[in-house]
Amino acid sequence: MNDPANSLPSPPGAATRQGLNRKIAKLFFGLGCGMSLVGAVLYGTLAMQLQPGMREMLVAVCVALSVGFAVAMRSLSHAPLGTVMLAVGWGGVSIVALTAVGAGEGLHSLSLGFFALLVCLVTVLTSLRAGIGLAAGCVAAVLALYGAEAVGWLPGAAAVQRNPDTLNVLIHAMLLGTGVVAGSQISRIVDRAMAEAADREQRFRSLLAIAADWYWEMDAELRFSRIDNELQSGHDRASEARVGLRPWETPDMRVEQTAMALHRQDLEAHRPFSDLPVRIETGTGRDLHFSVSGRPRFDEEGHFTGYWGVGRDITAEVQARQAQHASESRYRELFALTPTPLVLHRNGITLLANDAAAHLFGFTTAQAMSGFDLVQLYPPPLKGLLAERIRQLAKSPIGQSLDLAEVQLHAIDGRRLTVQCNGSRVNTADGPAVLSIYYDISERVSSEAQLRRSQAMLSHLFETSPDFITLSDMETGVYVMVNRSFESMFGYAADEVVGQSALDLGIWYEPADRVRMVAQLKAHGGVNEVETLFIHKSGRLVTLLMSAGKFSMDGRDYLVVNGRDVTESQRARLEHEAILKNASIGIALTRNQRFMQANPRFERMFGWGPGELVGQPGSAVWASPEDYAEVGRIAGPLLAEGKQVDLDRQMMRRDGSLFWCRLLAQVVDPLHPAMGGTIWIAEDVTERRQIDQALAAARDVAEAANRAKSAFLANTSHEIRTPLNGLLGLANLAMQPGLPAPRRQQYLEQIQDSAQSLAGIISDILDLSKIEAGKLSVEAVPFNLHQLLKAVHHAYQSLAQARSLELTLHIAEGVPVTVRGDPVRLRQILSNYITNGLKFTERGTVHIEVAPSADTACPEHVRFGVIDSGPGIDAATQTRLFQPFTQADESTTRRFGGTGLGLSICKELATLMEGHVGMNSTLGQGAHFWAEVPLPVTDLPVIDPRMEARDIERLVGLRVLLVEDNAVNMMIGVAMLEQWGVEVTQACDGLEGVAAVERATAAERPFHVVLMDVQMPRLSGHEAARRLRQTHSAQALPIIALTAAALVSEREEALAAGMNDFLTKPIDAHRLRQALVRAGS
Repeated sequence: MNDPANSLPSPPGAATRQGLNRKIAKLFFGLGCGMSLVGAVLYGTLAMQLQPGMREMLVAVCVALSVGFAVAMRSLSHAPLGTVMLAVGWGGVSIVALTAVGAGEGLHSLSLGFFALLVCLVTVLTSLRAGIGLAAGCVAAVLALYGAEAVGWLPGAAAVQRNPDTLNVLIHAMLLGTGVVAGSQISRIVDRAMAEAADREQRFRSLLAIAADWYWEMDAELRFSRIDNELQSGHDRASEARVGLRPWETPDMRVEQTAMALHRQDLEAHRPFSDLPVRIETGTGRDLHFSVSGRPRFDEEGHFTGYWGVGRDITAEVQARQAQHASESRYRELFALTPTPLVLHRNGITLLANDAAAHLFGFTTAQAMSGFDLVQLYPPPLKGLLAERIRQLAKSPIGQSLDLAEVQLHAIDGRRLTVQCNGSRVNTADGPAVLSIYYDISERVSSEAQLRRSQAMLSHLFETSPDFITLSDMETGVYVMVNRSFESMFGYAADEVVGQSALDLGIWYEPADRVRMVAQLKAHGGVNEVETLFIHKSGRLVTLLMSAGKFSMDGRDYLVVNGRDVTESQRARLEHEAILKNASIGIALTRNQRFMQANPRFERMFGWGPGELVGQPGSAVWASPEDYAEVGRIAGPLLAEGKQVDLDRQMMRRDGSLFWCRLLAQVVDPLHPAMGGTIWIAEDVTERRQIDQALAAARDVAEAANRAKSAFLANTSHEIRTPLNGLLGLANLAMQPGLPAPRRQQYLEQIQDSAQSLAGIISDILDLSKIEAGKLSVEAVPFNLHQLLKAVHHAYQSLAQARSLELTLHIAEGVPVTVRGDPVRLRQILSNYITNGLKFTERGTVHIEVAPSADTACPEHVRFGVIDSGPGIDAATQTRLFQPFTQADESTTRRFGGTGLGLSICKELATLMEGHVGMNSTLGQGAHFWAEVPLPVTDLPVIDPRMEARDIERLVGLRVLLVEDNAVNMMIGVAMLEQWGVEVTQACDGLEGVAAVERATAAERPFHVVLMDVQMPRLSGHEAARRLRQTHSAQALPIIALTAAALVSEREEALAAGMNDFLTKPIDAHRLRQALVRAGS
């Protein structure tokens, strides 16, 4: 929204800087044009001693200047002032310079003095930058003239030389500088003056916005010359149309004829005027009203120049006066037409009365009461009361009222009246007065007296009845009497009810019930025990059992109603029905061995529709007549003694399906069990029983697993100690001096067997931890399946021969040679199967069978089976074999050893390879363990056996740093590496390892690979790797972690520290060689 102060008109004489600049420019151009013309005339007519051709040139220059100034003045109306001024400035400089050259005076030409004037004027009217630019152009012109004189191009300049040329250049430069400074100062002074004028204009606008809503001006002929309407309503779209018209000529301005005539006299007499009411017709149906004021304007010589003034919006005030007038008119009309007697009086003398008051007091018309003394209506004892109330009101403020008073009056026609009256002090056009309001209660007082007599006659009957009793008019329904029971049942006091009808009180919940009751009374004379809803005073519903009759008295028919409150019994019945309907358990009532009632839940539970079970025999929900009879024998005696029956039985739905149900039974009346019937509560417990059974089974499984794990821990402890004790004992034996070489070799071989056994146990445990953590992964690489099978068969031949068993291998036709998969994990599965077969078979054979899968949907699957002729496994044990910590039984563990993890690991490995495992066995006939995994045929080249030799050749001369804090591990590692021709450097911890790397780098013999133990004193392998990665990239210095921890988290931590690869201890020579080849390449 615009600020009104900013949009109001400017005071006379105010102007913008731009307008002022244009006026100055226009004046300058006009003067320049005139002076140029005068110069042309003078040069052309006056006798002057000029060089030949000089007079014509000067005349031409003056004429050109005159035309240029005229064109510039004309361009001010549409072109930017800055552009015009720059054109004039540069044009003037060019003409002056040409004049100096043409006259041959050069620097001594008097016309050069115009340079400073032009620079000053351009600086004032455009900008300082433009002035400086023009001054620079003038300086260039002066310098050009100076150069022309110096080379002798202006020979005439020497004739008029008065000062040295250098001095003339300096003088002109000073003049130009003075022009720039003077223009800048003049512009600053003008800006300051304009700012002060703008501030005064802003204050003028703000004050005008506060004092008025629009501003106007008239010329000396009393015609509007300016109208600025800034009302926020934006109604006056015709302001511009009023300009040029006199006030009495404008089509939308309306002034009362007499006021306009006086206003014209003021205008013609040049007198100021104020608060002239003007109405503006907006054309929207909503006229606006203004109060207009104006002052005449005179020039300095006292001549009348017109008017100027303001207008103030008084629309709201006018509308308020109109509303007040309309309100007064409505008040007078309401006063006259209201049925309530009203009298306006002063000191008891009637000023105005309405027809109702005239009729009440016995007058024929309201005008007849005018001037009547109201004291004449009061009996003598009450005349003083009226005088006292009038005195009280005379002392009260306007609008003050007296309390309602009930008095006896005598109408002028002799009637006795009982009225209620009050008075209020009001303001009238003639001064304060009293407005009295009268309520004729004569009939009501009479009726109340009659009711009191009737009530006294029947009060004893009413007060002694426990039921409510009411007496009401048959036609109107107005209560004549109500007793205390009615008050207590409905919450109303008797005086709130008597004189009112039931419909007036709104106590009937359905008013149509009363209409029907009255109709039945008129038709039959009475109503007996009808249950009806009523509304208590508090809003709650009341159920009544009601009877009614009618009788006549004094020629009128009356209605006597009596009844009792049955709300509680009705509520109890509804609550019981709601409980039965919404209960989450089934509830039924049987009597004489038949269903009398059943709630919806009971019906749904047994598959019966709503109400269909009622009347059916009790045996309809039992699985068989025998079950029904058995329950009868059990429950009958207990129910007869009033005891509760609680039992679980299989019940039958209507469709014949069975389910488990818990039944609770209790007789209704213990004193008469057969007559009262039996309440049955039914709950479907089928799901609960299934959950209980599942929980029991899960508990048994958990307990069995716990026992298996305990046995596993005990067995694992034994399994670890056995090879460990063998290692320690055999090592002591091998260290005895003088021991024969064959015996020492035997001890060393047995030490190797014990170590491999111990490593196998630990590997099983670590593999299980990886599987349980979900971190064990398999790889897919090309390998020679036939070679792997033959290698596994060959590896276990010696063990089979030692046990006097035959180990055979059969590879069926169609088994691919080169496949893609994980050869390590496949070997692990086969090794577990073969080890178990050799372990548990005492005589006979262990046969390895490999064939394509018989499942045609899986053409890439290969089935591996190990068949033994051992003792076989019973069906119960077979279900537990592929679970962790499980063997056939604990005696097996004690007899054959093992951790019980092998088969579970085989299952998980096969699952990871997207395959599956299984077994077939009959007790006493051996066992067949198999695994089926996908091994797609691949065309990728597999590893040639000769590659191992080539790998060793590649390791010769490889510089390796081995960082290991354990001396035995260091010795083993050095021996492995040196047998491959590797140059090994040793470091006992991380700090020494980092230092060794830096020394080798400085000696320009950097290591090709670093083998880094993880757990070391002073500086761990992780921290050492982080330090090395700060100066060496993973490609420049591969680091391979060596650790006894085979957990996945340990591998992830090593890789995160910057290591390239990860090997677990004990170090396998083949894996170490492959890791070195990968790192060295």
